[in-house]
Amino acid sequence: MSKGLSTDKLTIGYDHDLISDITLKVLPGNIVVLIGPNGSGKSTLLKTVTGLLKKRGGVIYLDGADSSSLNVKDVATKLSVVSTAGVRPELMTCREVIELGRYPYTGMFGRMTEEDIAKVDEAIEVTGTGEIKDRLFSEISDGQKQRVMLAGAIAQDPAVLVLDEPTSYLDIRYKIDILTKIKSFAKTRNMAVLMSIHEPGIAMKLADTVVAVGDGCVMRIGTPAEVFEEGFIRKLYKLGDMEVDLLDALPWFAGGDRGKDVAGIKGCGTDKAARDVGDSGIKADDVRIKATHPSVFIMGTMSNAGKSLIAAGLCHIFAQDGYRVAPFKSQNMANNSYITRDGLEMGRAQVLQAQCAGTEPDACMNPILLKPTGDKTSQVVVMGKHIGNMDAREYFDYKKTLIPVIKDAYEKLKEKYDIIVIEGAGSPVEINLKENDIVNMGLAKMTGSPVLIVGDIDRGGVFAQLCGTLDLLEKDERARVKGLIINKFRGDKSLLEPGIKQLESLSGCPVTGVVPYMDISIEDEDSLSDMLYKNERKAFDIAVIKLAHMANFTDLNTFSQIEDVSVRFVNDPAGLSGADLIVIPGTKNTVDDMDRLNKYGMASAIREAADKGTAVIGICGGYQMLGLSIEDPYGTEEGGSIEGLGLLPVRTVLEKEKIRRQFDGCIVDPTGVLSPLNGCEVRGYEIHMGRTECTEDLSEFTSDLSGYCRGNVYGTYVHGLFDSADAAALTVKSIANANGKDVNVSAVKDMESFREEQFDALAKVLRESLDMDAIYEMMGIKNDRK
Repeated sequence: MSKGLSTDKLTIGYDHDLISDITLKVLPGNIVVLIGPNGSGKSTLLKTVTGLLKKRGGVIYLDGADSSSLNVKDVATKLSVVSTAGVRPELMTCREVIELGRYPYTGMFGRMTEEDIAKVDEAIEVTGTGEIKDRLFSEISDGQKQRVMLAGAIAQDPAVLVLDEPTSYLDIRYKIDILTKIKSFAKTRNMAVLMSIHEPGIAMKLADTVVAVGDGCVMRIGTPAEVFEEGFIRKLYKLGDMEVDLLDALPWFAGGDRGKDVAGIKGCGTDKAARDVGDSGIKADDVRIKATHPSVFIMGTMSNAGKSLIAAGLCHIFAQDGYRVAPFKSQNMANNSYITRDGLEMGRAQVLQAQCAGTEPDACMNPILLKPTGDKTSQVVVMGKHIGNMDAREYFDYKKTLIPVIKDAYEKLKEKYDIIVIEGAGSPVEINLKENDIVNMGLAKMTGSPVLIVGDIDRGGVFAQLCGTLDLLEKDERARVKGLIINKFRGDKSLLEPGIKQLESLSGCPVTGVVPYMDISIEDEDSLSDMLYKNERKAFDIAVIKLAHMANFTDLNTFSQIEDVSVRFVNDPAGLSGADLIVIPGTKNTVDDMDRLNKYGMASAIREAADKGTAVIGICGGYQMLGLSIEDPYGTEEGGSIEGLGLLPVRTVLEKEKIRRQFDGCIVDPTGVLSPLNGCEVRGYEIHMGRTECTEDLSEFTSDLSGYCRGNVYGTYVHGLFDSADAAALTVKSIANANGKDVNVSAVKDMESFREEQFDALAKVLRESLDMDAIYEMMGIKNDRK
């Protein structure tokens, strides 16, 4: 426990709780100033930490010791209070009142030593009370009484000095003098100072840290530059649109660096995330993120509520408006991943969002990626590099050590970008997982970001989703939510208006937008993606094997451009009947998925279709399955070995190190029905744990020994095989012609161009559906670039 004054989950009040769960840390040498309107609880907080008022819960620490375990004298030697309340020295001179500051050292009837006298004389000198020291305390003015009480506190020579409105009755000269002395004593004597000040302008200049109290909670905390922002000060003091000219100089209304609402980041140098990692050796300063950067945090009521798409659309809107934008998701769980230009791995959702923002994907945008390899285990990727596999409990205990990694990644993005769009994961109220949360409200507290919560009306119960989510949030977390978004709405919006009004009334939170169900083709990394459940067969039918640990199924997204092509994900043999093309996609557990293909008859069905001449393409893990065997000598997945489909004479050995690289090559010597693809350029990436080698001569399918083929069976490690218009169009056209079908492929574009069209369409819908002015305002941006 650190020196100075600190509290842990302190609750204050009188006959009822006024403010709960207050965590403060006032370090030696620092001045922490409380600001807020009258009646907000500043004085109650000060009275409680000094013992004048009984706390209603939590712990107060003085120099690292629980104050409740200290006797009165111990407390008095450590902490001094400046307040005229309850002081009645009618027959005492001012010097005698100041001498009371030495009481903890002399006792009630003790004699003053030379040291005590020297301390008193020094206090009188620095507070300018020499001219009144012999006058009766009861006969001096209120301003003079304030200075005498300050002198007594300074004479006490405390480790912690607490002052309640110390300048309220002082004229300008003494106000400046006393505040200068307080600042000097904090630094020269390494004294921790906690004080309330009525004048925000003084707090702005004096404080190291400002704590804004109002509406029953700590509303914002940070440096003066982070707290004193016009919109927030108007909100704190309920100024509304009032003119402020009569108050003369108000520097916080002049712009400058803005802060963030941080209800819940309730302390000077610490927050809940920092406390959670305390026993791991990580210091609080390692995990705090200064809330000085415009950001917006998109959370959902559940998985697949649409937060990834909303975040992507906002990235594109902000970029269209001329801002440099970065997406951020601290922890992503998905098997759809991507390799950056520098060979690092990250989730495809943040890659898509980076593309929406018109910027290069960076592993800092997704510092932690979990790739499920089983029901309870995941491959853990940190800053783009695989660090091993962990089960759920192991990772739950480990993740708190990753907070500094998240903080560092976020800080690096802040240096390069104007706005950061943050995405949460799942629901922010998975109450069994809230401890050590690093991806939802825990991250929002760390970054000081305003939160928008997205609900999915298409799945039903959107009002219950949104209200229930808000009800399960902690008070400080709920205060951070600035708006609600109803997503995937179908029908007449006017019929929804009564529900919106009641939702706003019940929740006390505005509805920032109603987004219609969008027919936009943007890749989805979620295992709940709608594309995984489409069963319609069209003129040209692609059957994708729906593996239990399927990864990067977005490789097939390009075919959505062709009206007569269907992409179906199938997990039973009957689903392969009549398919023009069978694709075995990537997987995070090739051995287990191969075993499942054998058990459920899919392996036999694939072999039978291939024997009949149906084109079969295996990508990454699917390529490994096409071979003779998959060996796992190091236990990378399941351990042991398993026979493959035997459709290509290749063998795969899973190794310890993951191969991660971007690919820029071509289709070399395709056999069979895809021979027209010879020479097609291919740009994509490789990401795999295995090495695959031929057991006999084979035709090379993709260059640089990344894939082989024989007849109508093709294997490659390259993700993005179909992203070029030529490769996608020729694949469909060649197979269709061989099967006697005529399919129009003229609409196919390179995925880069196609994505850009879809991004523009997405941004257009969101601009029409969301209150963008409100979103800019909650980020502290007065947008004039529209």
